[in-house]
Amino acid sequence: MNPASPVKPEAPGGALSRDLAKGKGKAMKKRWMPALIAAVMLLISCRAAGEAPETILLGGTEVEIEEDTGPEAPEWADVSLNARGFLDEGEYVFEDDEEGHYMYVSPTIRIQIERTLEIPVVTVKGKEIQDKDHRFHCFTADIWCNLEAGEIPQSVDSDPENPGHAPRHIDEIAAENKVVFATSTDYYTYRSGGKAKEPSFYHVGIEIRRGEVRWEDPHPRPPEMPNYETLAFLDNGKAESFLSTDYTAEQYLADGATEVFTFGPCLVRDGELTEYLKHAHTSYNPRMALGVAEPGHYVAMLCEGRLPRSKGVQMTLLAQMMKDHGCQVAVNMDGGQTAVFAFMGKQLNQVSEDMPRGRKSVEVLAFGTSELVTSERVGQKVK
Repeated sequence: MNPASPVKPEAPGGALSRDLAKGKGKAMKKRWMPALIAAVMLLISCRAAGEAPETILLGGTEVEIEEDTGPEAPEWADVSLNARGFLDEGEYVFEDDEEGHYMYVSPTIRIQIERTLEIPVVTVKGKEIQDKDHRFHCFTADIWCNLEAGEIPQSVDSDPENPGHAPRHIDEIAAENKVVFATSTDYYTYRSGGKAKEPSFYHVGIEIRRGEVRWEDPHPRPPEMPNYETLAFLDNGKAESFLSTDYTAEQYLADGATEVFTFGPCLVRDGELTEYLKHAHTSYNPRMALGVAEPGHYVAMLCEGRLPRSKGVQMTLLAQMMKDHGCQVAVNMDGGQTAVFAFMGKQLNQVSEDMPRGRKSVEVLAFGTSELVTSERVGQKVK
């Protein structure tokens, strides 16, 4: 029986089980349906009053009620969540650099980040073996936002008075703005800078920040990589992705888009891998993807590369990992030295030996804010 059901039948051998086994059809339905409806209505009214019973009578049989306890925190976190997966009050922060576990919870947002060592599996002469030469460290962030409280991800500028300018490191922007979890984005300023020099060659794409259109410059003939597909975060907690010329800025805004980034390719659409992956790049590189599993549940995944401890990931594997993580929509963002995660003002991932803090950016994508975030660990070396 569906675990979300409010009641469960008695153990085999009881009256309900006997009727089900005999398959009495319409007669059985007539007997049990009124009692079941009454039981469910009673349970709903009791729970609304905060007095949920432990058992109810169903057709003369006492039935135990399954308690809906809501989401549980991971075993490595010492915190109790309410039925919606948040806190009723206060804040909880957990950090374990050695094991790669990070968590933040408040009444409006829950962030869980785990670092794992991934070893790809390849097929050689019909046998699947581990490709230890291309292992990599992966940071997977799950973010649940309380949409009713108005909590959604939003971009934060390095210089709010002059958006698109004054690039700084991700951890620095995050700490100054008290951002709990910050990621890099699409590095659109590379394209806008090129357009200023060669306007007929460069295209920026569609860029919307906090509901305002910054660029509407779709690419009529996008390159293979990046292919200028978008990632739009909507105010209802969902996401969508389109080709550069398929959707206008006005259409995104009409859908409720608050943030639109341009990079690509789209890796997962409607819960399935996209056609692009049939001819995707096979190189191993640092990569980062953003997606949505369900309304209000965001996924960010960063795979290190070009490092002694991490060789990088192929696009197809990144796509499969985002799909396996439940994403309905997922889009590849700028990787390489751009890709950086910061938690509570501290950079989490290694980038490269020559640019350990990553490429400077004019913005971050911010998930949650807290006064607990400080600047004390900005620039701290990642071990």
